[in-house]
Formats: sequence, C-alpha cells, structure tokens
Amino acid sequence: MAEFGVVVASTLRLASTRVGPLMKRNVVKFSTDWISDGQNASADERATLCDLRIMLADQNMSEFHDLDAKEYNESVVVPAVHLAEGIATNWWKIFGARDVEHRALPWRKGFVLPDLRFEFDGSTFAVTCVPSATEHPTRLFWQEGQEFMTRQIAESVLSRFVERVVDKLHNEEIDDSQVELAWSRVRESSEDQAERDFCEAAGALGVDPYSITDADANFIEQTGRLFEDEALIEFLAGIGQMSAESSARAALVEWIESLQPRDRSCLPELADVAGQVRNGRAPGRSFPWVRGRRTARAFREAIGMDDGAAVSIKAVAEKLGGTRFARKGGPRGVFAVVAREGDDVHVHLRGRGRAKWASSAETFAFARAIGDAVCFPATPRSVINDLHRAERQAVGRAFAAEFVAPVRTVLNMWHDGRDVEEIAGSLGVSPMVVNHQIEDSRKYQFS
Repeated sequence: MAEFGVVVASTLRLASTRVGPLMKRNVVKFSTDWISDGQNASADERATLCDLRIMLADQNMSEFHDLDAKEYNESVVVPAVHLAEGIATNWWKIFGARDVEHRALPWRKGFVLPDLRFEFDGSTFAVTCVPSATEHPTRLFWQEGQEFMTRQIAESVLSRFVERVVDKLHNEEIDDSQVELAWSRVRESSEDQAERDFCEAAGALGVDPYSITDADANFIEQTGRLFEDEALIEFLAGIGQMSAESSARAALVEWIESLQPRDRSCLPELADVAGQVRNGRAPGRSFPWVRGRRTARAFREAIGMDDGAAVSIKAVAEKLGGTRFARKGGPRGVFAVVAREGDDVHVHLRGRGRAKWASSAETFAFARAIGDAVCFPATPRSVINDLHRAERQAVGRAFAAEFVAPVRTVLNMWHDGRDVEEIAGSLGVSPMVVNHQIEDSRKYQFS
C-alpha cells in the first residue's frame, strides 16, 4: 500500500422504478497508483503524480481514448494534489450549496480529468460523471455513471482521498501545502458543531467561510435566529445570488421577522390532517418526488377532494379551518413562509398580483407550503422558494404538482384527446404543471 492506495465507499444505489427506489449496493472508488519519477516542476505535483482511477457504478470513469496516439488507457496520469485541493477548498460549498453541481474540471490546473460532478440536496449526495473530450491532447472520455449515497458516506470517501494526498506530501517532507492548509481548516471547523454549522451556512450562501465579509457573517447570524438546520440552509441557498449590499436581502429578512401569527394565516386543522396522513403511510426510503406524490394523494383523500376537482386556495383553506385565510404582500425572494406556532400551522403566502397567471402561481405555492407542513412537521419555520433540487423544496414541488393536477386525472384527459391547454384550464393550473405531469409519467412509469 506504500505505492498504491484505494479509497472506497460502499453505497446504496437508487434506481427509479414504478414502486420507488431499488436498492443496489455499489462502490465509489478513488485509486492512486503513485509514480515516483515524475518530471513536474512543482514539488507537490511530483510527489502526488499517479495513475488515477475513479470508479462509479462499477465502471471506470478514468478510461479514455487517446485520439492522437490511437490507443485506449485505463487511467489518467495526473498530480492528485489538484483534485484534493479543489475538494478541500470547496468543502463547505459542496455540502452547503443546493441546486448547484460542483464540477471537478476547474480544479485540474491544466491536467486531464474526466468530467466528475458532485451535488448534495440536503439528504442524498450524488456523484456523476458524463462523457467529455479534450483538445491538445485530444482525449475522449466515453464512460458515464452516477452513484447516490448518504452524506456520511460521501464525507468519508472524499475526506479519505484528501487525507491520502496530504499524507503522501508529508511522506515526501512537503509541508504547508495549500491542500494541507485548506484541509486543516475543514477538519478543525468540523470538530466544533457551531463552527461547522456556520461554515455550512456560508457554503449555502456561496461564500468561503474563511474569507467571509462582515456583511455576510452578520447576515448568517441574523437568519440563524429565524431558521434552523436544513431550513436555514435552503433559505440561504435560495437567496445566495442576492448581493451582500442588496437592499432586497435586508428587506426580505425584515419582512419575515415582521410576520406574526394571525387568523388570516392560520390553518388550524392542518396539523391534525397531516398527522393522519403520516400515520397512514408506511415509512421507507424514497426519492423526493415519490414522497411528495404519495403524500399528496393521501392528503387529497384525507380532506375529501375528488381527483378531478380543481384546487382553489380558498376552498382548501376552509377545509383546514382557515375561513379567513388571505395572502400577504411582501418582497421577492420567497413565495411563502410556513411557521408552526404551538398546535397551529401558519402559512404566510406572499401575494403576487391579481392577474390570472399569478393566481395559478400562488395556488401552486400554497400547495407547496401545505406539502412542506405535512412532510416536515418538526421544523419551526421554513420557506418556499425558487430551489428545485433541494430536498424539501423538491418534495414540496412534487406534492404540489400531484395535489393541483393529479397525474391520473391528467393522463385520463390526455388519453381522451384533450390538449395541454384544455387540461390546464379545466384544473386551473399552468400548462407547465400539466406538461411536467405527462413527461414524468413517461419517465418514471407511474400513473
């Protein structure tokens, strides 16, 4: 093992099926076969030069066709230090950001790597590789693969790869390298829960926690008093592109701070109905879209809504005891805020105008808020925002789509010869929702 190292993670691979995820045990593996006679000018590159193999879904992503030499190769010859430094430097963004795919290619420092990507939704970590090609030299990477794993496994496999590179540098008596500095910061921050939470919040906001501005640090502290855990991460990730100096960011937080429990936001029977829905469902691991859709179907049944009935905010609110429910004006940045006050659930729905399209959008946002309250009952306060692949936002979107446009109803109308516009008009939803339901039914083979 002095000359050859392997970092392995056993994962549960999730495959889409009619009934949900199929568990298949696979391996994510980084292997480094060190090369001792490298001619690189940089000492850390010479020390970590290796034949690198990256395995996903039992396939070697490092295989490539050298079009100039007209030969196939099973590994890439690269200094491992640059990939390790990229992982260490971007650690908190990798695990804090949502709706962001982190590509390894920008970390390669001119060397050739397969197009490896990392993404975390707050629950499931995805490692993906897609086919790619390079010029000078002309190389074609044709393999593609994807693995899903828990955060714990992802942290384990990535940290062991970085640590192996750092150990190799130490063995070569190369100290104080950039990768060692970056990694020592990550390890030190990880040992203190409060500091770990702050670093991850900074990553969600899209900034480096070790060179953060006072404005961003104060903003994280302020929002940390409003939200907890994943709800905080998704809020920060959702507004990450707002400038630190933007008045919009401050206005949004001020609006959320001003929200108070009131009759017009209260849905007094929602908690009880949500409890009935959760108690009637068998626990199990599933994709966000599976969880959201199944819960929506059960929720419609629980409140006595026929699948063919169009959803209106007023009608649903009344079924949940909110006879005076009304939307509330506010700044852009979120569509709704869901708050739990004692035994009551409050939905502060941000109004977006009186046009017909705005009404459809507000209904969808309202349905997402209901889904959030049902699926994540322990969260004191959360937001409905623009994120798509963050876990609770993805669950909420799937819930809303099935709630306002049940796929069985949509497909029945579609098979009867009605077009998308007609179906959308009949259900009072946007054509985009109908299109998604039809496309997803084909993709995931559900009805």
